[in-house]
Formats: sequence, structure tokens, C-alpha cells
Amino acid sequence: MKFTSITALVALTQAYAVKDEAVSETLKQLHSLVDTAQLDDTFSSAEYLSSDASSKKDALWAKCVADKSSGSFPAGAAIAGIFVESMAPTFETKGDQMPTELFGLKSRTKYIHSVGTVGKVKFVSNGNHPFTGVWEGAQHGLVRLSSAAKPSDSQSLAPGLGLKFLRDGIDSADLVAMYGVNGTPGDWNFFEKDFSNHIATASGAALEAVAIKFSTETPWIQSVGLSDFA
Repeated sequence: MKFTSITALVALTQAYAVKDEAVSETLKQLHSLVDTAQLDDTFSSAEYLSSDASSKKDALWAKCVADKSSGSFPAGAAIAGIFVESMAPTFETKGDQMPTELFGLKSRTKYIHSVGTVGKVKFVSNGNHPFTGVWEGAQHGLVRLSSAAKPSDSQSLAPGLGLKFLRDGIDSADLVAMYGVNGTPGDWNFFEKDFSNHIATASGAALEAVAIKFSTETPWIQSVGLSDFA
């Protein structure tokens, strides 16, 4: 998988010195490093994916509780980094971890929903439906609860959640849900509004700009499908 930092370096070098033989050789080496670099694949390897749901949940939970320090929301203009970050890994990465580091360079930064709380969950079905898969019930799940941005007097709470159910021998069934990206102005109760995997269009220049960035990978930025749950 190619990552933004190295790929940008390659492109910049190409733009300024493509005729230099030494630079050409450097380019070849960089491309080779990008294509063959080995990353930590603890939670995305074929061996991991083929294991049972209970084992996957236990391994993920152990990772979650290994470091109980809080994350942080990006400060000031730092959030602008989202506009130069690829959206592709969100859709293309297998397993239960995002790409982490390549030669010491961070390949992925969580610019929104940066601080969250994780817990174990299970899904208990009432059986009053024709649906299969996870909808029949699932014992091995994790949920992450977060606000899209740091709440303040000028920034409303924007509750969101990520829900993951581990499955035997295959990738997990995942979804994200919110009330809406504009949050819940004047309401500080995280669970006051219903969460949905289909939300309304964002309003406001900043959120509209982020929406345009998201749409570089998919036009369906306000909805999340549930076929993996079936």
C-alpha cells in the first residue's frame, strides 16, 4: 500500500529533477520501498482474519487497555492536514487496524473523532425479523463513542459512534453512526438524539469543505451500508 508522505516525496522529486541519473535511481529505490515495506499487520494479517471472533475481540481489547492515556483533538490549523490525507485506506484496508507508520512517518492521523471511549458490546436480537448474520445476535463486539470535534462554548457536541462485530474466519462487520455532523447545539447529553447510519447533509463552510474531501473516495458520504452484517 502506498502512503501519502512517501508518495508526495516521490512526486516532488520527479517534478524537479527527472533528468538526473542519480535522482532517477533514487526514485526507483523509493518506489521499491513504498511497494515492499512491511508494516505491523497484527490485526490485518491472513492469520488474524482467519481466527475466531472471540480471539480477535480479546486481542483488540488487550490492545485498547494497554495504553489508557487519552488522545487529543488537533489544535488550531492542524486539522487542515485532513485535506492532504488520502481517504482510500478507510475503504481499502483489510482487518481491524489502519496503516500506522512507514519508516517512522505517520501514514494516518485521526483528525476528527480524535478522542473516544471504547467498550465491549454484544447484540441481542429479539428474533422478530427475517435477517441473518449479525442481526441474529453477536457476542463479540466493540463500540467507540466520540465527539467529532472538541466540544466548547463555540463548538457543539457532535456525538458519533463506531461499532465493530468480530466474525469467525472473515473480516469484521463495521458501521459508523451519528445524529448529524453539525452536532446537537445546546444539548450536552451524548445519548439524547438517535444515532443513524444515514445522516443529513452538512451545513457551514468548514463542514462542506470536509464533505468535498470525503467525496474524493465515494459519493455516498452521508450513509454507511450494512451488508456485512447480514
